[in-house]
Amino acid sequence: MKKLITTPRGQFNIREYGDQNHPPVMLVHGWPQTSYCWHHVAPHLKGLRVIAPDLRGMGDSNRDLDIKKYLKDQMAEDLFAIADELGIDQFYLGGHDWGGAIVQEMALLHPERIKKLIILNMVIINNPIGQQKAAEILVKQLFRSSWYQFFMSIKDFPEAMIAGKEEIWVRFFSRGISNPIPEDAIQEYIRCYKIPNSITTAANIYRTIPKDRERWEKLYEGTIIEIPTKIIHGILDPVIIKEYLIGVEKFYQQIEVAQLKGGHFILDEQPKEVGAAIVDFLS
Repeated sequence: MKKLITTPRGQFNIREYGDQNHPPVMLVHGWPQTSYCWHHVAPHLKGLRVIAPDLRGMGDSNRDLDIKKYLKDQMAEDLFAIADELGIDQFYLGGHDWGGAIVQEMALLHPERIKKLIILNMVIINNPIGQQKAAEILVKQLFRSSWYQFFMSIKDFPEAMIAGKEEIWVRFFSRGISNPIPEDAIQEYIRCYKIPNSITTAANIYRTIPKDRERWEKLYEGTIIEIPTKIIHGILDPVIIKEYLIGVEKFYQQIEVAQLKGGHFILDEQPKEVGAAIVDFLS
């Protein structure tokens, strides 16, 4: 079921799957996807109420142009506002890509509300060991796999280059490694990228990275997270390489790692396997 809900922080689209009486799990997408990335995972999440929101500026949620609202702690507060509107105090929580960063912010901001945490193919923001190990490898490649992050950060340039070419842009990234990304998912990502102001709001997620990193280093680096956590990682990802996970056990009191032989978009590539890993952890 898809619906728009209004919160004090704006209007957000959410998708819900499963029985409303089952334990809630909020699952958060990344870029350039929408909440639809969980559509093929949800049938494998038996016994759970799945709540998949569209992040601010993406999917069918509001296209606010205030760049400060794309700081990841602010996007975390958006998701808490959605949970509040749904009357949910405590819940399971998972996120992929930028959704993976945002759910980490949520776990650090209000750990009492998160029962268990799942992170898929994202930098572990409180783990300086893994970040250093990954950087040592990626710098030798001049971070070429992350070129789009630098491109998206340039003022006005993505808007000038992508407008009218949204399908080409989205399809370029929507390529699976272990399996193709389903065409219905790609069509949904393209549709939403064509919504007015989407190029800007998606770029704002990258334009705020310097301030995010500054906050992570100042507030979170080395913090130990006590919430039981599972990392699900597509090990063929050229951007979030496996070295990011080195040392992670030092910063999580209870941690499990599941490695799948797939790429960055592991949800789209292997929905059944991702679903099984989530259910195994939450059951």
